[in-house]
Amino acid sequence: MPGIPEIEGYRKRLDQDTVGQRIRRLDMQRPAGLNVEMERIHDLALGRQILFVERRGTDLIFHLDNGQRLVLRLGQEDELHIDRLEAGSEEDEPQAAASASKSAFSLRVDSMTVTVHKSRSLQLLLLSAKELDQQQREQGPDPLSRHLTAERFRQRFAKRRSTLKAALMNPALLAGIDSRYADNIAFAAGLRPSVRVDQLKEGELDRLYLSMIHVLQEAIERQDRSEAAADGSGASLEWGIAGKTGEPCPRCGTPIEEMLIQRKPAYYCPQCQPLPPADES
Repeated sequence: MPGIPEIEGYRKRLDQDTVGQRIRRLDMQRPAGLNVEMERIHDLALGRQILFVERRGTDLIFHLDNGQRLVLRLGQEDELHIDRLEAGSEEDEPQAAASASKSAFSLRVDSMTVTVHKSRSLQLLLLSAKELDQQQREQGPDPLSRHLTAERFRQRFAKRRSTLKAALMNPALLAGIDSRYADNIAFAAGLRPSVRVDQLKEGELDRLYLSMIHVLQEAIERQDRSEAAADGSGASLEWGIAGKTGEPCPRCGTPIEEMLIQRKPAYYCPQCQPLPPADES
């Protein structure tokens, strides 16, 4: 599933390659993923210029020159493909339209095409600035937002009676942290994912906050290096502990263990992420 680092990689490339260009074609094959009819999206988006591309959580937001926002939400298995059209070549419109009709999503600007080939849960929303702000207020802040200070982070997590992993993945608390990054953030903070948040002390919450920023920023930097590598060698980099049951902990060598939290797997090192003293038998 695309997480914040992957979506940020898409955003950087889209902001670099599509800003200043006009939307020439826009197709979406999943009506259930639209908030308004496609005809209205065409009326308000086709021919409009893209001013900039923003990321909030895992939402990609295209800001248009008429004040509208196109919000693209990728699903669990979705992958965004960004392809540059050859300079000086004229696109074969009938062939391109036929190709777009086979994609779950297709966006064509002056010199680029953006597609999602297959999807079961992709969403495309057309929102005004006010509607977008209202929708964002119903979600938690972006974990990397400059407005989310350590103090505000502590306030959001204070007295939460859920497990640490559930809290990190709660979209009402934080936007865009998936299971993989929740496990890796808990590991970086030295906290077991099953610990109750209301048992954490202020210093532990501060450590969790700093670990969240570090893990996400490091993943974004790895994503950048992967895309910059001409031979693609950076794409195979492995890091963190998520999904690595039985493999040695990168810190101490203890085998990584797996537990179930709300019937979903969570990964941890029993040595580096000990239970709190109050929970030890």
